[in-house]
Amino acid sequence: MKAGFSNFIHNKKLLLAAISALVLIVTAAAVLLVVYINKNKLEVTAPSADLSVQLSLLNDVSSSDVMITKYYIYGNHLHLEGEVDGAKYPDFSRMGLILRKDDGSEKEIILDCRQNDSGTVFFTSSEYINGGICLDELAEGDFCVLFKITDGDRKIYTSTAALYDFDAVNYYTVTKNGENRLVNLGFTAYSTGSGILPCLAIKIEKTALPGDIYDIVLDAGHGGGDSGAVYKGYEEADLTLDYTKALKKELEALGLKVKMTREGNEKSGTMTGSAAYNKDGRLERACLSGAKYCFAIHFNSVSGNQKTKAHGFQIYCAYGADISFAQSIADNVVKSAGARYSPQEFSRVAPGVYIRTFGKKGVEDSKKIAKQYGYKPYTEIKENTTFYYMIRETGGVATGAYVDGRSKEFDYNGNESRNSVTGLEGYLLEIGYICNEDDLANILANRDAYVKAIAAAIAKELGITNG
Repeated sequence: MKAGFSNFIHNKKLLLAAISALVLIVTAAAVLLVVYINKNKLEVTAPSADLSVQLSLLNDVSSSDVMITKYYIYGNHLHLEGEVDGAKYPDFSRMGLILRKDDGSEKEIILDCRQNDSGTVFFTSSEYINGGICLDELAEGDFCVLFKITDGDRKIYTSTAALYDFDAVNYYTVTKNGENRLVNLGFTAYSTGSGILPCLAIKIEKTALPGDIYDIVLDAGHGGGDSGAVYKGYEEADLTLDYTKALKKELEALGLKVKMTREGNEKSGTMTGSAAYNKDGRLERACLSGAKYCFAIHFNSVSGNQKTKAHGFQIYCAYGADISFAQSIADNVVKSAGARYSPQEFSRVAPGVYIRTFGKKGVEDSKKIAKQYGYKPYTEIKENTTFYYMIRETGGVATGAYVDGRSKEFDYNGNESRNSVTGLEGYLLEIGYICNEDDLANILANRDAYVKAIAAAIAKELGITNG
């Protein structure tokens, strides 16, 4: 009896041990699966073309003399900067960026080059951060980024290496006619037939837009515990939400996929400026959207929200940006919505268009704030650093995003996407002065005209002819 009982206990222990081991194995497998899924969701690898394609792309290339020193996508444009050792090209005269496709066709962009006293040639694909290679205009297929250097009578094709370990990128084109393409680009190595060369490769294929990827982000300014400007019972936060919802509807009618950073159900304090960098704050919502553009909607005021003669529409863009898109929006609003260009001269670069940077005073103020909150000042802040955070911090490396969480001012939260090589092309729109009687009357009466004018300018910029 005792022996039977002992065997029962022994067998039960073995069974329990086996069950425990099985649970551990299943749990470990589940953890590994989650890690594997998350890793594959987050990591992007550089393109890999078939060998025959590699050979065709690099058939007349035997060197990689170009070094890329800066690489990012801002909006829908790929921007490249780099250098070439001029000693290899003593009679250098010009240089072009070549986009070579797998069918043998080529597109050339003439580069802006300068050569220093030691002979090194420096180049940029565009003088503007929102210029360069428009990814939305490229067809499906495999591409290689090459450079054609004119050296006296010689024209030499060369490939390119990267100075840093730049991230590979998956970029989704703006939705047109319900279609999108996935642009996978990154630094890799391709075969020439006689060897292997580093290169910047691009692979483009038609795809459905993933559920968490958008075309445009709209940021309704203020909200939560931050009412913004208040005049005669009208709160800026309410007006921005009303306008943004209407603009979202107009853009969606064009077939665009739009994300809002707030919907109006936010809790008090969650949408204030100090909370922008929190997990799931408005910056994170924008930066993780995969969108190409961010438009922040605001209404202007003066100190104390007093009645003012200041008036008119303003649109702000990032330092270094081509302002033609911003100018188109401003012109449309003035023409179609009964608005006026703001007469404000500070930071104005064109009628209704502004680029505000820190300037000398802003740099000094940033140092005072650092001292006030007890942290080491940001050396990244220069006089030409873009001032407004919803333009700067959503643009990644293109706009000099820098907030890293060192400050109690932002509850020690930072912008996790500050070093991203993919940035949203950002604009901040001041629709009008809420405390100017004429502006306010127009703002209240002509909302639809304003948002239709803005949407029409966006459609024109993106080449959308119908919804």
